[in-house]
Amino acid sequence: MSRITRHFLPLPGGGQIHYRRAGSGPPLILMHPSPNSSAMVVPMIEAMANDFTCIAIDTPGYGISDDVVTDDTTQLYGYAVALEKILTALGIGACAIYGAATGAQIAVKFALMNPQRVPLLILDSIGDFSDEMDHVLDGYFQDIAPMRDGSHLMRVWDMCRHLSVAFPWQSTRGADRLDNDVAPPEAINKYVVDYLRAGPNYAKAYRPAVEVERWDITTRVTVPTLLAHNRSSGVIKHVDALIGKGLPANFTVVPCDAATRTARLRDAAVARRPNVSPPPPPPHQTGTADGYQNMHVAVTNAGRAGDIRLRVNLTGKGRPLIGIHDPAGSSALIEPFLASFIGTRPVIAIDLPGNGESDNIIDATAITTSAYAVVVNATVAALGLDAVDVFGRYSGGQVGMEMAFQAPSVVKHVIQSPFMIFESDEQKWLLANYTPSIAPRWDGSHLMTAWRFMYDQSLYWPWFDATRRGIIKNHPPVDIARTHLRVVELLKIGDQYQKAYAALWTYPMRERLPKLPVPTLIGASAWEPTAAKTPLAAVIAPGVTTATLPDQIPAWRPIFDAFLGT
Repeated sequence: MSRITRHFLPLPGGGQIHYRRAGSGPPLILMHPSPNSSAMVVPMIEAMANDFTCIAIDTPGYGISDDVVTDDTTQLYGYAVALEKILTALGIGACAIYGAATGAQIAVKFALMNPQRVPLLILDSIGDFSDEMDHVLDGYFQDIAPMRDGSHLMRVWDMCRHLSVAFPWQSTRGADRLDNDVAPPEAINKYVVDYLRAGPNYAKAYRPAVEVERWDITTRVTVPTLLAHNRSSGVIKHVDALIGKGLPANFTVVPCDAATRTARLRDAAVARRPNVSPPPPPPHQTGTADGYQNMHVAVTNAGRAGDIRLRVNLTGKGRPLIGIHDPAGSSALIEPFLASFIGTRPVIAIDLPGNGESDNIIDATAITTSAYAVVVNATVAALGLDAVDVFGRYSGGQVGMEMAFQAPSVVKHVIQSPFMIFESDEQKWLLANYTPSIAPRWDGSHLMTAWRFMYDQSLYWPWFDATRRGIIKNHPPVDIARTHLRVVELLKIGDQYQKAYAALWTYPMRERLPKLPVPTLIGASAWEPTAAKTPLAAVIAPGVTTATLPDQIPAWRPIFDAFLGT
């Protein structure tokens, strides 16, 4: 099977849809459950890609697809219309469609509206809830808006854990208990990240999908349909109810269990593979819309191939400015520092490998500042750029330095904010205490560790020194939404973040800075906990430029402009 690649599809009228693609042959569109993403159907892609061109879509508003559904979502109408637009933008007419849970209900709605475009429909985790609809919906969709104390995280953990305990998950009835093992913490954690990424509006497609989980709707479908009868499914009694009420002749039931599901559905789909044209290659991503756009760039590092995610605006005419985030961050966290440059020069915010939405193409045992720089330089080369400036926050500045050492003819300037140098006892102190494990724990308590870690970074330096000595007295007010975002990005990378931070603490700044081959600016606002270190940069390397930056981030740009030139 060919490698699963990742892409963003710009839609007419604005917005982008993220999708995964692999294989060859007639198109098979794969639609995931809510509130998950196309990552949930990767096993099905792997099973089908030898016989189909698999295109797995992040449903609008889920995963990293923009929420482009603004019209009526009743009975998923808005999502079926969005799927029409997506297929048209992909150059696809007729196609097979696989859908699981919410994805199955969107697929049903689409097939009802466009039967001529669906020569084969594959339905998974779909049943009939009509006899218990009120019971299913009563308390199913909880408020998960971020809370100052992080309690929303434990609410989400409880929801996701109980998906493998009962159906509906919130039920305490003995009759609703599931006959299976509770999901392992690692699997629950992935669900939690999907809920948190979808945010408080996670039920937008999810709830109407539950509401239309009815025999009288599903059996209106007239196209050839495969129905998974998975004895291991958490909704098996509702699948039985759907089948028990009678199915039309165009439905074929595919008996299976957890171990045989993908293989049985593959075999049944291949036996009925439609004779339709393969889809065209992925459309080009321009990055020229207003604001930021997403891009994925294929990069190979030490034999590992993957896709690096960027947030870009390429409309400016000056030298591109590359933004690199901190050890546990993503491009989303560097965007505010680049926003004022939009329209004047191309801006490119990168997710480092293993962070955000970039594939992890660095060996977990070989995470170093230099290794990150190799991948960023390879990404710059893949974009066809022969000259860039680099701005880095925290460890991102060190990555920018190593980029300049590796490619001095490409990297023209480096900006580091704030100055990151840690030596002797301070280095040992940080290495010993700064990065607690956030490995998933059975009770979800690692989520509170992650929240406290990120929240207290706005209160104390270092965050674990919760004493009068550690108080950050002039820090801006704590931003709960940004703290929540940082926790989500931290949970994505997991304990690999510890090695990224270790690379930050141990970077040989005193040795490397004086040798840096390009002009360098080091600056920090007065509220930065390490702002007092800035003058030391000029002592270590008299050739660098230092600056006290304004408290408000947009006001940094004139200083940067004067340093960077054109």
